[in-house]
Amino acid sequence: MKNFQKIIKKIAKENGTTPKQVLAEMQKVIDEAYSHRTGEADPLWNKIAPGGQKPTPEAFVAQLHRRLGEGNKP
Repeated sequence: MKNFQKIIKKIAKENGTTPKQVLAEMQKVIDEAYSHRTGEADPLWNKIAPGGQKPTPEAFVAQLHRRLGEGNKP
């Protein structure tokens, strides 16, 4: 996603922090959700994190963007 870094910088600026800290917080939340996933969420996690590896924030957002885009196709 070409605008991801710009968005992260904007979030950091608006919250008085650094892009590095924004990414670290995002990763912490992704890791927590991944570690406590339920059976009902497994199919989605398998698509978001193929091979069972926790996604990076950028990969996570990109996968969600793709998934949401699929739902908007005619």
